[in-house]
Amino acid sequence: MDTTFIFIIGLIMIPMISGALTFNATLICSLVVNGTKMNDPRACNSWIQCIDGSAVSGSCDTGLFYDRESQKCLSSSSVKCLSSDPCAALPTGFAADPYSCNGYYYCKDGKGTHGVCNTGMNFNPGTQDCIRDFPCSNKMDPDSYCNILPDGVFVKDTDNCNGYQMCWGGQVINGTCPGTFYFKASSAQCDYPQDVECDFVPVPDISEKGVCPDTGGFISDNKTCNGYYYCKDLGDGEFSLEHGTCSDGRFFLATDGGACVPRSKVKCGYDRCVGLGNSTIQLANESDDGCRGYSICQDGIAIGQGTCPQDEYFDEITQRCTTQVISYTACQITEETTRFQVEQLTAVNDGTISIPES
Repeated sequence: MDTTFIFIIGLIMIPMISGALTFNATLICSLVVNGTKMNDPRACNSWIQCIDGSAVSGSCDTGLFYDRESQKCLSSSSVKCLSSDPCAALPTGFAADPYSCNGYYYCKDGKGTHGVCNTGMNFNPGTQDCIRDFPCSNKMDPDSYCNILPDGVFVKDTDNCNGYQMCWGGQVINGTCPGTFYFKASSAQCDYPQDVECDFVPVPDISEKGVCPDTGGFISDNKTCNGYYYCKDLGDGEFSLEHGTCSDGRFFLATDGGACVPRSKVKCGYDRCVGLGNSTIQLANESDDGCRGYSICQDGIAIGQGTCPQDEYFDEITQRCTTQVISYTACQITEETTRFQVEQLTAVNDGTISIPES
């Protein structure tokens, strides 16, 4: 398919997993665009370039360190380098532990023996000794791609088909492709699911007959308001199911082939708190109540309910009750509910149902 969509929205800061302690260059190369160049975290003078999915190693000349931002070998005095294997560049002597302030290595013939300073002391690489309250900074996060990749390189999120990650200014940025698009590592772009390989979610290989429409497309996961399956046509009437979730602020709407639309436009019988309350308490419109009430959301689930004062409506977008009439599709009363309310009122008027007196 020739059409490709590039989206970089809804970015938020969160930790990223890589693991310099368990460095796997081939795995990282499968998550980034071809040609990406990175530091080898085991030595300051080494680099790795991803070529057609393979990790090709190289090293700088004596006295030079590899600088990941300029992607060049520069004077060692001008490059700030923290290696996860300090003894690789220091055959003999003491070297600081790149992951802790009070740790150090004694290096001999390129092999290191780890040691720890006494409580209250940090290792001083200048004097190669443990010093009380010695200031410590610039330690590596062992679980960050930002140790080795230059700013601006997009990395496929291994835990989410439509997610991606990026380093900027030493910080990890997390993003999600909009709607039903998946992130494609080879192009570092958001693309159609059928053009992206993603096997993260353990879903049935073959859907049951009748689950997917004959033409394929997207269907609800029937568990959440923002979850869906992409029905991938395998031929001969068989489809595989690939799971995905809509980006923040959007719910899945199954009509017309399926799409992720603003959550206020979707009536959903599942927990409408999904995606809300992750950093602070938030409120969500309730389904089928005429936009009068709300759910109290924490960490994506409802922990309580509330109702606006008489003659007021709840507006999920502004997060408050208002006298302005709110008529979002999400909370409109369905015909079935209206019919039930009329039947109940008729039964009360006929004396069929009695209302307890307080």
